[in-house]
Amino acid sequence: MKTKLKYILTGLSAALLLSFNLNAAAKDQRPNIIFILSDDVSPKDYALYGGKTPLPVLDKMGKSGLYFKTAWATPRCIPTRAMLLSGKYPFRTRVYENQVYPRNKNNNRIKSIGERYPNTLGSLMTANDYRTAMIGKIQTGNIESFGFQNWCLVNHGHIFDMRSSDNNVDGKKVVQKDVHSTDSLFHYLHDFTAKKSEKPWFVYMSLNLPHWVRNPDNPKKWGPPWVPELDDNWQKTGKLVQNDFVACLRYLDYKIGGFIKHLDKTGQLDKTIIMYAGDNGSSSYGKSNPDSEKGPRVPFVVYAPGYLKPTGANEELVDFTDVIPTCVELAGGSLPEGDVFDGHSFGPLIMGKAFEGREWISSQWYGCRWLRTKKWLIDGRGKFYSCGDNRNEWEEGAYKDLSDSQDERAIYMRKQLEGILNKNIPLPDYNDPELSKQWKRQWFNNKKFVEPFVPSYIK
Repeated sequence: MKTKLKYILTGLSAALLLSFNLNAAAKDQRPNIIFILSDDVSPKDYALYGGKTPLPVLDKMGKSGLYFKTAWATPRCIPTRAMLLSGKYPFRTRVYENQVYPRNKNNNRIKSIGERYPNTLGSLMTANDYRTAMIGKIQTGNIESFGFQNWCLVNHGHIFDMRSSDNNVDGKKVVQKDVHSTDSLFHYLHDFTAKKSEKPWFVYMSLNLPHWVRNPDNPKKWGPPWVPELDDNWQKTGKLVQNDFVACLRYLDYKIGGFIKHLDKTGQLDKTIIMYAGDNGSSSYGKSNPDSEKGPRVPFVVYAPGYLKPTGANEELVDFTDVIPTCVELAGGSLPEGDVFDGHSFGPLIMGKAFEGREWISSQWYGCRWLRTKKWLIDGRGKFYSCGDNRNEWEEGAYKDLSDSQDERAIYMRKQLEGILNKNIPLPDYNDPELSKQWKRQWFNNKKFVEPFVPSYIK
């Protein structure tokens, strides 16, 4: 009996060891993941989306990978980042605008998302045994609360002159007067991803380009920042140019191209998933815009040559609450029980597995709420559109305004969307004791206040 028990235990030990080794091997095969966020840019700014600016790197990434035709963030920087880092819509984070959010009592700035929610993009990827880093601008509280192991953050001042760099590098202030701010961030990225480790890495990189800045020589004037100029062959000319939006997009494309070459050189390209997106519509078009989907709609490209077969334009709906579920699934993990995440993983799309997409996506900004299906849209003003198969909302007549239509089908579909919106995306609590003064000052008494459209069938 003892001998038989010994063999049983030995067999169990071997099985457990084999299971452990298989799990370890599976972990070794997990992809590196980077999410790159650009600042203030709309799909219409890219030739890939039918816009005006050809960008060879992003064009290739989208066509050799996939690009979502309908991807939503929010119309403003901070609500978008709160949604991305928490996996929750603004009605949960209570970050509704750059000036409407729970305040830190010590400095009146935003109370960190990482302090209010233990499960963030950084902490979850770290918990899934990834080497993690955040690079760029944060805007959502103190970096230490987000669970990233490493970081290189831009120290913003009232005047942000991108011709030099001033960063918080793992808790130390590092100033380089002769290094462009964007270059310094990519230097850190290259160094971090080149380190030898048995663990895969995850990076959240939040860039400033092409966000407008105050002109260092004329602080009252805003415009695109200084960036290195590129010639027609995509090489640096040695000059810097300012107030040139296209030059910013080109330089951003150039830097992403350099990173892809770095991955190829270090033997990591086929092991890496690159996601690229914007945080809200461009400054003069979509940012803080309640009309149609100009504000929340952003470019969203996925490039993963070792995993994703060339797909090109993709019809599935995604929004920024989907990033956490996707990254955690790609990491081989699962979302913590007892917490609420509003998104849906599109990981199977990347890995070539069966995928059931979302029926709708949503966005919030101030007191405005959006809801979208593949065919229908309620915008921030409460107007209702039939979008059909069109996606270029900037083209006149692309979407049909049915806000006050008496057509029975139009009324029926609007009621369907309103039902989804009211059930899943509640209006802000304007009497919230912590936010009520902000709502009064920043919304109801502000020129950006939007009077909700009420259709005639309700009137």
